[in-house]
Amino acid sequence: LSMNPNAPIVLVTGGSRGLGRSMARHLAAQGADIVITFRSRRAEAEALVAEVQALGRRAAALPLDAGELRGFPAFTAQLRELLAGWGRERIAMLVNNAGIGIHADFAQTTEAQFDELMNLHFKGVFFLTQALLPLIADGGRILNVSSGLTRFTSPGK
Repeated sequence: LSMNPNAPIVLVTGGSRGLGRSMARHLAAQGADIVITFRSRRAEAEALVAEVQALGRRAAALPLDAGELRGFPAFTAQLRELLAGWGRERIAMLVNNAGIGIHADFAQTTEAQFDELMNLHFKGVFFLTQALLPLIADGGRILNVSSGLTRFTSPGK
């Protein structure tokens, strides 16, 4: 599908909706081939893949829970296999975008909720990036994205 078999390949975690989806669309429009990850929104991820392919770019959606470190070796192998199918070995950019919000009062937030946030937004970002380092091209880029939710506050939260 790609008009340029040497187009940069960008991996966007959490690419099925929100900021990730917007970034993937924009990057594809600029000539990049796109790999997105999704945790539970397969239909939305597949719709984005079709949209990117309609632009003449290669695109794929791979399942990933970016807060579950035990899944990173299998994900890395799956990405390596996908890249090989595209005749490539490396990605040009990793965009760590996957994220969630916990809507609970500060005083009511549980340790399990806190751990889920830390695993996804901090620990997962670190160790996923570490796992993918061999697949990032020399001179490649890593972009860590924060949530737009940081702009909002509510009493007690």
